[in-house]
Amino acid sequence: MSQLDHKQLWESIADRLREEILDGHLPAGSRLVETDLATRFGVSRGPVRDALADLSRSGLVVDLPRRGTFVASLREEDLAEVYEVRRALEEGAVRMAVARASEEELAEMDRLLSATEAAYHAGPLPAAWEADMAFHRICCRMAGNGRLVELFDQLASQTVLLMRTALAERASLAWTPPVAVHRHIADAIRGRDAEAAVRAVADHYQYTEDRLAGRAKTE
Repeated sequence: MSQLDHKQLWESIADRLREEILDGHLPAGSRLVETDLATRFGVSRGPVRDALADLSRSGLVVDLPRRGTFVASLREEDLAEVYEVRRALEEGAVRMAVARASEEELAEMDRLLSATEAAYHAGPLPAAWEADMAFHRICCRMAGNGRLVELFDQLASQTVLLMRTALAERASLAWTPPVAVHRHIADAIRGRDAEAAVRAVADHYQYTEDRLAGRAKTE
């Protein structure tokens, strides 16, 4: 098997496992055994090992000495930390996006913004979270920095897993957030106003912090 084929194989396995973790089919604490997964996917242990290493870098699985590999069990406190890092990342991203975004990317941002609003109003929540992450990802992608997008993708996966965990413990997180928090970001980027875009991201994450603390109000 060529190096390219091997990479494609482990990426496919990682994508399948990531999907099963994020949609709840592999719940937190589930043990992931290389030999079992290799049999399931009809491959050797090498691609499985590489897939699990990729998921570990994303924070979705953890390796416990002498115990094995498990789907990460994350706490609500971890979600607050992830949001802190995302805020810093996205404040830098939107500043760059204001200067670099193409008209085609701005149109894609508007499309994803509309899709996010529709998904939150229609439900279910996993679909809304996916749309939400897609909107934030285009804001990062417009920065024109591939490494920044890679970092965002890692944090986005953790965000969805953490939100699922937090929601299981606190149903009050399930209400629809005000659509204005995303619209303000989009409007500032579209208007090429870097300072307004940074403020909008900061406001978004302040709102999120208030939501987690039970201080935010619905529309």
